[in-house]
Amino acid sequence: MIEDPASEYGFTLIELMVTVAVLAILLTIAIPNYQMFVMNSRMASQTNDLITALSLARSEAVKRAANVTVCASSDGATCTGGWAAGWIVRDAAGTPLRVQQALGGASTLAGGADVASTITFTASGRTTIPVIATAASTTLTLCPPSPASVQGRAIQIERTGRANSSPVACP
Repeated sequence: MIEDPASEYGFTLIELMVTVAVLAILLTIAIPNYQMFVMNSRMASQTNDLITALSLARSEAVKRAANVTVCASSDGATCTGGWAAGWIVRDAAGTPLRVQQALGGASTLAGGADVASTITFTASGRTTIPVIATAASTTLTLCPPSPASVQGRAIQIERTGRANSSPVACP
């Protein structure tokens, strides 16, 4: 049997058009889901960065038997600026132990009226949240850029020094 040599090269225009149509449908479905995946990953990563800094401060306070602070820092050396501009973990002498740069991806990190720009851990691993405060904890809220397609995170720091996060709706 003799085959036509032209039938051995490539594919037909109809096959190409069907392949492009299937690819277009798949991309139409995949791209929005991928964007949500990236945003969720960013929220989790930024939350973990803050909780890691808080855990480091707590463990260093216990290890050094001295106060260690986590504070908002826009310059990486002093406690100035808002939480979204970055933060530092520093010992009682003011020496930075860890510096975190500003949040990426237009995320925001802010506290309510009860949150100062400094969280101090004592030698016992507890925070200095006033005992007379009505709440036994303080909360920082991490939100994605508006309009929020994913949930933000509420990072709660208890008087005992324990930090955890939970999903929160952002405006």
